[in-house]
Amino acid sequence: MLEIPYSFYGILFAIVVNSAYSKPCKFIPPCTCSTDNYTLDLKPLMKARNDLEFNASDKDYTYYLHPCNVPPPICKNVQMTACQISKSNNVIYGIATHDGNQIDGDPETGNFSITNKYGTLADIRTSIVYVVCGSEEATFLDIEPNPFKTYIFTLRTRYGCIPQNSSGNGLSVGSVLVILFFVFFLIYLVGGVLFLKFVRKAEGIETIPNIEFWKDLPSLIKDGMVFTFRGCKAESTYEKI
Repeated sequence: MLEIPYSFYGILFAIVVNSAYSKPCKFIPPCTCSTDNYTLDLKPLMKARNDLEFNASDKDYTYYLHPCNVPPPICKNVQMTACQISKSNNVIYGIATHDGNQIDGDPETGNFSITNKYGTLADIRTSIVYVVCGSEEATFLDIEPNPFKTYIFTLRTRYGCIPQNSSGNGLSVGSVLVILFFVFFLIYLVGGVLFLKFVRKAEGIETIPNIEFWKDLPSLIKDGMVFTFRGCKAESTYEKI
């Protein structure tokens, strides 16, 4: 009996799942990210221009940045929307430039970041700001220079929170899973028939994928129901003496 390798279906299923859950985030300058179901908008933070609300620090530098390309005055340059100031000699280095934001990820999955750069090819610095839900207006945390001259921040802000009813017009997880099941089953059936017919050169009933399994399925269901009604106890094969 010709059968299709299960890895063949695994590849098809991965493609279906990836396409169903892949929702690219559309960037709307300067700091808005929109998906099919939700728009994450950080523009309310543009009204808050106090540097103290948008700063972070490590052992060597103090960082000043604004997620919406608002130049912090302390950076001393209107083209800088983020800078690091050395604690030892007060030298200022730019790490983000005006109108340079790039947004990646999907805020609905908690994977949302704003990337920006500053400098020349010989000395370029990069800031990456991950946006997460928080109760505060805006707090920057977790400065991590990794790799070299790439500075990673976490922005906790209430504007990064998705309202519970934001996806009310979208499909629930259960609905998506049901749709995926039927799509995968259709791919399994049609793809299996084509694979067996044209690759394995099967004919007649042997073009049905995993035909032996489908023949045995009714009896397997029956055995499962009997096993369940017995309280999940196996039937004894010994007779009482």
